[in-house]
Amino acid sequence: MIRWIAPTLTAMACALGAPSAAAQTAPLAPDVLARCAAQVQQLREDSARLTQKSAETDVRRNAINERSAALKAERDALKQDDLEGGLAVRQRLQDHHAQTLAFNAEVEKLKTEIRGVNVLKKEYDANCANRSYRRADLEALPETARNAMRVGLGGVQVPYIE
Repeated sequence: MIRWIAPTLTAMACALGAPSAAAQTAPLAPDVLARCAAQVQQLREDSARLTQKSAETDVRRNAINERSAALKAERDALKQDDLEGGLAVRQRLQDHHAQTLAFNAEVEKLKTEIRGVNVLKKEYDANCANRSYRRADLEALPETARNAMRVGLGGVQVPYIE
């Protein structure tokens, strides 16, 4: 019987409008609010840029894969006694391989940037999201920072690495 009292009291407190954990946290300090605004601005810029870059990378990856398949088909279609044709295809395959390696290096750089923006998003979520702040502190921020906090991250899609 005693075991059920605590959950019942908790449920009653919630039903009667006891303040939630989020409501009990202190408003953001002015320096933290400024940092949160900077994070919003950075996330808005980086996520749009990285999402675009990711889409472009997908298009390039598909083109590289198609080129790989075409070169392999060309190599497989060669007659064994066609030395000159074989050397030409081999050279194109080597050039394509070098381009693929360069592309893979770009993809790794993109992945690093995406990881960085995801870390920033997690920091924002942990320290800024759904937190209150004082109106005076908001008004003390530069206009771009105020606008960033007013808009927030609504509509922002942060790219993720699967």
